[in-house]
Amino acid sequence: MSDNGASSIPPQTFVECGICKGNANISWFCKNCPTSLCDACATTHRKKKQFKSHTIVERTYTVLRLFGPAKIAEQCEVHPEKDISSYCNKCDVPCCISCLVQNHQRHEISTIEDKYLDAEKRLNVYYKQLDTDVRQTVDKMEEQAKEDVKEDNLTVEKVINDINEFRKDFIQNFNRSCDDFITEVNQISKKTTEAFGGIEKSKKMIESLKKEIEEKIERGKLDIIKYQPPKLESLIPKIKRRKKVDISFEPSMKVLEVMKESVGEIKSKEIEREEMDRSTMLISVHVQKLHSFDSKIGVTSLTTAGNNMAWVMNYRSPTMYLYNDKGKVVRSVTVEGSEGINDMAITQSGEMIVTCTDKKVRRVSVNGKVSTMIDAAPFGCYGVCVTGKQEIVVCTRDQGDKNHVAVYSCDGRRKLREIRGRDGQGKHLITHPYRVVQNGKDLCVVNMERNVVCVDERDNVRWVYDGKQAKLEGSLFPLGICVDKYNNLLVTDGVNLCVHYIDSEGGLIQVILTQEQTGLRCNWGICVDDVTGHVWVGDTFKNKVVIANYLK
Repeated sequence: MSDNGASSIPPQTFVECGICKGNANISWFCKNCPTSLCDACATTHRKKKQFKSHTIVERTYTVLRLFGPAKIAEQCEVHPEKDISSYCNKCDVPCCISCLVQNHQRHEISTIEDKYLDAEKRLNVYYKQLDTDVRQTVDKMEEQAKEDVKEDNLTVEKVINDINEFRKDFIQNFNRSCDDFITEVNQISKKTTEAFGGIEKSKKMIESLKKEIEEKIERGKLDIIKYQPPKLESLIPKIKRRKKVDISFEPSMKVLEVMKESVGEIKSKEIEREEMDRSTMLISVHVQKLHSFDSKIGVTSLTTAGNNMAWVMNYRSPTMYLYNDKGKVVRSVTVEGSEGINDMAITQSGEMIVTCTDKKVRRVSVNGKVSTMIDAAPFGCYGVCVTGKQEIVVCTRDQGDKNHVAVYSCDGRRKLREIRGRDGQGKHLITHPYRVVQNGKDLCVVNMERNVVCVDERDNVRWVYDGKQAKLEGSLFPLGICVDKYNNLLVTDGVNLCVHYIDSEGGLIQVILTQEQTGLRCNWGICVDDVTGHVWVGDTFKNKVVIANYLK
């Protein structure tokens, strides 16, 4: 593939210029005519007055497919008699001319050629990434795997030799005992065979007698009349019935246990393998901005309420607003006694746990009654989430090296533990906790201005995401975080004005919802509606919320 994303034309047996009919230097194509042109005719074609509006481009496979004799022509599903000519960016569907008039007026429309070229360009980028980053990483992993396999094979070979040496000594005595059992069983079988040997003799006599009768029938009537066969009773063997012999073998479990102890134990150590650079992971992400609306307050936090609705909060406002996806206020709640709201989480029973700027955590009942649950002073309380066990997790800050994530009982009366994120050297990595979510059994904490730290139930750090995989101009400035139904995380970046879509192991999947796509000045609050698959992103400066799809 060429650098500009178009495939060059390979040598052909015969290609002629559409004007001079020559076959030298056929490098150009007129979209309007449409025809191939040599260098000389392309220059003349551009200069002639009647052809000035024509578009002459480099002759490539892409151009020929779109404008040449074998150009793409697909029929419209709604109007099969018409070809697709355009693409509606708002509805994300191809259209014919009738579709445009009937259903897509005032929508953002692209030509099918432009959409095709854009898609081809994206696929070329994907192809390059696949051919470089992914392949190189896989090759590196293959080399490491080969070394590991070679080392493991040597170890396995040694262990097998040790086992075989032991078996030679151990199995001799064991086989001798087993052979004695087998000899005894064979003797029983031999006696049984001898006792019933007469049956085979009788069967042979019966077959012989049948043959003799058949021969006499063939000879004639006189032989049959004179023939006196033996009595049938004499053909049945007289065998004395023996009692059924119970033959079974039940190895002693005690012996087996002794054997297991004697054989020994295979011990294996866990071998650390180099993980694939997750920046090369590919997933079908397709961002499509649906619409946006203005909110009454700047958006510093968003919490999904399901049913195409989400709560909007701001740390400078004591009132939070519930919006539907059309931008209409459905409900509002004012938390008296607080100047602003930092974050909010919803319990299984529908109650809201709200962290306020006055260092208190309040509960808002289903009927709207507000009560104080936790007084976190002297710590300020910021992000909050409710775990599957209905424990309340709060980010507490403003006290320097004492900052931590506090886990409380469901009623808020007891602090169960503190989360600081211990690494392998015992260092605490959670220093500026600002937002927190639960993902499976792990807690993922936004260290404001720094990174995202994931800790397990024992406060051990599982991974740290610092945004370097995204290779953006600015450093990661995480402000908001949420988890989708695939256990992937979406993190807003206040410096690079985008969202980092990362997996449950802390690897970057893709950078999405950039400023070009959303038009926001500061990506801050974020939440995902798992039912619709829509992501809501808020801007605190423009008082605006953007709703978009982000998965194809």
